[in-house]
Amino acid sequence: MRGVDERWVCKRCFADNDGATGECARCGLIRGSEVSDADRQAWASAAGLPDPTRAEQPGWRRWLRFWWVPALVVFLAVGYFTTARRDDGGSVTSRGSVSIEDLRAGDCFDVGDEEEISQVDGIPCDEPHRYEVFAIADYDANTYPASDDQLELAFQSVCTAPFEGYVGTPYLDSALFAWFISPTETGWNGGDHEFICYLFEEDEGPMSESMESSGR
Repeated sequence: MRGVDERWVCKRCFADNDGATGECARCGLIRGSEVSDADRQAWASAAGLPDPTRAEQPGWRRWLRFWWVPALVVFLAVGYFTTARRDDGGSVTSRGSVSIEDLRAGDCFDVGDEEEISQVDGIPCDEPHRYEVFAIADYDANTYPASDDQLELAFQSVCTAPFEGYVGTPYLDSALFAWFISPTETGWNGGDHEFICYLFEEDEGPMSESMESSGR
């Protein structure tokens, strides 16, 4: 049975050696011998190795191999500060990006003119915004609604009843307008039938409050 493996480090070349050996397997130095810096430098030079007595690299160079650590921190910080935040009740409390999949009824937002979007600019409803989600629901249909007539039917099926429940006025009597964000045809064929119903002013001008229970 062996005991603790007593290893030793050569003072000339800093190689790690088995405790049972009396000389360095790398440079041949006898264990326990004292070595001067000149001897270390001469051995390193003859072996074509870096000078073992050279001062340690400055801190920033030693940490250079971990460049991704601060980069990751920056990336996470940017994500943290550019993503909309919500309070305990789920309401957006600070402006920032919101994934389409994370939108909820009651969310206010802006969006560009892209034909396909994956995220919107979430905005607290008491700040100027153009759109407000009032319902999210699946559309029960066998085929993807591609034509204008099919889209209108989808809107009536998914959004008109929730509109009255959210705003407090039937859609046809309201001063507000509404439409939806629909899945792409590829998404639809993959099983995504979720429609996001949103309301807006007739001229798509800014609103500065939620339209929930407004009676408009």
